[in-house]
Amino acid sequence: LFEIAQLSQRSIVADLGAGTGILTRHFAGRVSQVYAVEPNPDMHRVATRELAGRSTVQVIDGAAEATTLPADSINLITVAQAIHWFNPDPTMAEMARILKPDGWLAILRNIATNSQRDAALEQIVNEELGAGHTAIYPKLLKKPVEHYFGSGTYQKLTFAFQLRQQWPAFIGVLSTVSYMPPTTDPRFARVERRAREYFDHQSQDGELLVEGETEMLIGQPVWIKER
Repeated sequence: LFEIAQLSQRSIVADLGAGTGILTRHFAGRVSQVYAVEPNPDMHRVATRELAGRSTVQVIDGAAEATTLPADSINLITVAQAIHWFNPDPTMAEMARILKPDGWLAILRNIATNSQRDAALEQIVNEELGAGHTAIYPKLLKKPVEHYFGSGTYQKLTFAFQLRQQWPAFIGVLSTVSYMPPTTDPRFARVERRAREYFDHQSQDGELLVEGETEMLIGQPVWIKER
């Protein structure tokens, strides 16, 4: 990402939907300024705590559709995992407003590559158990990530990974999926029971092997260059 976007100590980065700052922290001290834009109060609070003391990082109370950042001020916009929460057209308009004419956009997602595991999890996270897209977020806005580059060209890079999860990490990750019911919702207990059954059946020595890849789309959107 640093190489392709030609980032330097003079660059300014905006991480939209920054969450708790997992991606943001990798820019700290390596660019002039990085803004972690996060509207969720709980995540904003964690990011503020975790990123405290890093002089080149500023946590912003804003959204992808309204970042509060100055126009033509950003060299690189990053989005990690949060892209499906954004309202596409207002977000693109805001990106066009804050990104410099020669700026870059990078969208990163973690994608599971075990089809059997995906099929099993779909049986856990479904409407019958009180989860799933239509049960929790019937109006969730979705467009292909390529949409955000306009008609411009972009590179698609993938990086394979493996990790092992114990039960707390497994249910923790599952509970953060956008279409899961909140942990305070009575329906969550039903999903949790099924998830525990799956974990106990598939894990070995209390650990579950997770295989996937990190996908990164990076390019200079045409709607920026032609502005």
